[in-house]
Amino acid sequence: MAAETFATLLAQLGALPSAETVSLSGFGEPLLHPQFCDFLSQVKRAGLRAELITNGTLLSDRVAERLVDEQLDRLAVSTDGPQQDATDPFHTGALAQVQDNLRALCRLKQRRRAERPAITLVFVASRRNIGQLPAVQRLAEELGATDVLVSNLIPNTRALHDEVLYQQWGTTRRNAPAAPWNPVIRLSRIDLRAEAGRVVALLCSSGKHVQLGDAAISGGRMECRFVSTGCVAIRPEGDVSPCLPLLHTHRYYFRGDPRRTLAYRVGNIHQTPLAQIWAGGEYRAFRDRVRRFEFSPCIDCCGCHFRETNQEDCYGSVFPRCGECLWAAGLVQCP
Repeated sequence: MAAETFATLLAQLGALPSAETVSLSGFGEPLLHPQFCDFLSQVKRAGLRAELITNGTLLSDRVAERLVDEQLDRLAVSTDGPQQDATDPFHTGALAQVQDNLRALCRLKQRRRAERPAITLVFVASRRNIGQLPAVQRLAEELGATDVLVSNLIPNTRALHDEVLYQQWGTTRRNAPAAPWNPVIRLSRIDLRAEAGRVVALLCSSGKHVQLGDAAISGGRMECRFVSTGCVAIRPEGDVSPCLPLLHTHRYYFRGDPRRTLAYRVGNIHQTPLAQIWAGGEYRAFRDRVRRFEFSPCIDCCGCHFRETNQEDCYGSVFPRCGECLWAAGLVQCP
């Protein structure tokens, strides 16, 4: 993003009283931007919260000092396990350096007696690394992280599809309402080892609505956190999208089949102020559709040609339709 575009964005955020947080992140490494620290400084001077999502490889001593000096509010770092082998398909041997960088940042915060940035470790779970989750929790304690966010892998190749931890039961009847013929099973806290775990797995695999406390672990309704929390995504050239999945055109695999999500944009901040885009009829209508979530239940469907893209569905929904959104299904979450 050019400095001019970023300055335009910050100025327009001032006209949105509800604006609270700027997340300096995207589909790439934010710290590669030569003006990143300047952008962070501008966000803080504007009185907004600032968050950074990074892979941590460029978190040098100099950068760490700037993050502490500028009082970055939250730092989310991807670390898919404290150990790595030569066959790891996700990284290229940088995890040890990332952990050293985080330890140095932790020591800097201690010397400065700084509470910020709060640290979140982001763990992208797969069949290959799920066994390392307890070790990641211990690493979080060592680094003074406040939480560990576990999300699922989004496979962009057929080979990676075999690594995912969600298959049919993870999303079955995700958008089917509770009914006398489909009651919700509400569990209290329970030891999921041995007999209990097998029974819960059986209920989930058969498509039942199962809740642990107030949280759905199988079934439940589709819900877009981007819309419900009032998020908006801005591309480097200033295009505005309602969410990260619609920010760019991309392909991934779901239950063995490729799916292409086409980008959807509702305006450009160089042509129309963000407040006007937000209040515009098209954007309001989209948010209303997503809140109702009256899309076809593609996340549960065995498959048809409509699932190949997000252009249309068998309910006649207009583009973009969100019936197979991994984020709305709760399979993928962002910091």
